[in-house]
Amino acid sequence: MSLRHAILALLDVEPGSGYDLNTRFKRSVGFFWHASHQQVYKELHALLEAGLVECEEELQSGKPARKVYELTAEGERALDAWLAEEAAYLKIRDPLLVKVFAGKRLPPAALAAELARHRAQHEKTLATYRELDAMIAGLPPRRRARYVYPQQTLRMGIHYEQAWLAWCAECVRDLGLATIVAGDEA
Repeated sequence: MSLRHAILALLDVEPGSGYDLNTRFKRSVGFFWHASHQQVYKELHALLEAGLVECEEELQSGKPARKVYELTAEGERALDAWLAEEAAYLKIRDPLLVKVFAGKRLPPAALAAELARHRAQHEKTLATYRELDAMIAGLPPRRRARYVYPQQTLRMGIHYEQAWLAWCAECVRDLGLATIVAGDEA
């Protein structure tokens, strides 16, 4: 997969400006595919030059014109061609798992602190995903229909975060770190 495909997929859901795409990217595809806003703008320009998107300028009072990007028929064909390819299986690559694997070498308080730090981030991410899921559910029916498929990736994220938090709780319990994580020991 490339950033190109992620942007084409976003524009397939709904046209938007570079700013719109960056915002939507961060709150959707960005949870499983990283790109800076500079990379998004650079790719938008490349897509425009390749004829995969078109741009319409909307005049704004007291501001520069807003450039709204939309897929062209060629862009739709490019997205369809990529969608027809098999997606590569991706293995987990997580430094925390290596730390837990070698955890007998860490002081229990250090491992507990590392797990607690990661748990807090996963709890925050889960809350964000649930907020976005509720936002999509509250959209008017016609607009919500555009997000039926993207919402499935969001729900995968919810399941992933729930599973990660369940694993973390088991890990803390099984390694006897519960009192340390709770702050009873230092």
